[in-house]
Amino acid sequence: MEDGWKHVSLDDLEANPEKPGRRWEASPAFGIDAFNFNVAVLESDERLSQNHFHYHENQKELFYVVSGACRVETRDEGFTAGEDEIIAFREGPAGAHLVHNPFEEPCKLVAIGWPQDGRYPVRQLETAADVIDATGAERD
Repeated sequence: MEDGWKHVSLDDLEANPEKPGRRWEASPAFGIDAFNFNVAVLESDERLSQNHFHYHENQKELFYVVSGACRVETRDEGFTAGEDEIIAFREGPAGAHLVHNPFEEPCKLVAIGWPQDGRYPVRQLETAADVIDATGAERD
């Protein structure tokens, strides 16, 4: 940010092909190392994390639904998060979650995780299919 600011479009960034859905990792483009800032689009039947139902031992996460809707599965319940809703998870086992899109329309999210290096280690507890089968995607 040579001039004190920087402006990019998602079209200027490459989506990470190793992640489910389409995910743009914006933090590196801005030289941000305090947190991870990602934008993701989940098509029908896609999940946000390659780690399925998981938690981060040392990272908190915040999700903002820009458009569409997604399902959020936690240890205790599942719910639908819609446009302009925000979900936060603490670090550790109490913050275990799965964010996925069982709906026909795409869901666009902003995902923030901090501290940046806290994303690892990540602990996968179950596969997405096991959690969805056990809870039902329409559980509310």
